[in-house]
Amino acid sequence: MKALRLLLLTLLIAPAAVAQHGPVNYAEHEVMEVIETMFDGMRALDADKVASTFAEGATLKSSGSRDGTPFVRSTPMEGFVGAIRQGADGPAWDERIWNVRIDVKDNLATAWMDYAFYAGDRFSHCGSNTFQLARHADGKWRTIALADTRVMSGCDLDPADVEETLVRAALRQYLKGHATGRGSYHEQAFHGIANLYWITDDGLQVRSSEEYIAGAPGQKAPDEAQRKRWIDWVDISGNAAVAKITLDYPRATFTDYMQLLKVDGEWKIVNKIFDIDRD
Repeated sequence: MKALRLLLLTLLIAPAAVAQHGPVNYAEHEVMEVIETMFDGMRALDADKVASTFAEGATLKSSGSRDGTPFVRSTPMEGFVGAIRQGADGPAWDERIWNVRIDVKDNLATAWMDYAFYAGDRFSHCGSNTFQLARHADGKWRTIALADTRVMSGCDLDPADVEETLVRAALRQYLKGHATGRGSYHEQAFHGIANLYWITDDGLQVRSSEEYIAGAPGQKAPDEAQRKRWIDWVDISGNAAVAKITLDYPRATFTDYMQLLKVDGEWKIVNKIFDIDRD
């Protein structure tokens, strides 16, 4: 019970302002998912995954300065994807983002963010990205244009900022477990010591993450097309993080609060408490 009280206290003191830093409606969450999928593909050097996030004919442009003179360099999407494919045996293209601002109007969206780019564990450069996305006839958002600035030195990076992408990547493994019904994704997200806590009419309930993973159905839910889920916010301090996740399902809404720790260089969920609001 002492551990549970500490968990609850940690979640209560997480700043409410963090919730304002991310998307605030579901279309914005959909756009964020496209962006994060692209960066996941880059980290995995999965050219096909990266390509799936772009519309046909999409362009990429980089702005910089050479000898004090501004320049803009243009690259077709196919060239960008081809470079990832050619580098498949090299270090991961690890682009970490923060200060994300998303604006959606009808079937168009714009996203701004700061970023730091790493080749594997080696810092390369920093700057800002702007994405232009459009919702297509199949209902999916795809990037139609991407532009960035690049600064090779003088980047004053906040460690919490560059870690947020990696925390979110761990949380997305958890979300993929729900989307697919496959426990292998949840196994990647949870540390072996993790427990799940919730309240029913019978009082406090506790389940180990091992039991939770073993209970995965192994397939998508029949109503998966009607299910929505997203990361509301993340807050990080050193090697510790807390996050809020919403699972909006046809017959119930689940609100998850996660505790994560960076263990042996990897972010893992070490505890989860949740509430169920049944319709």
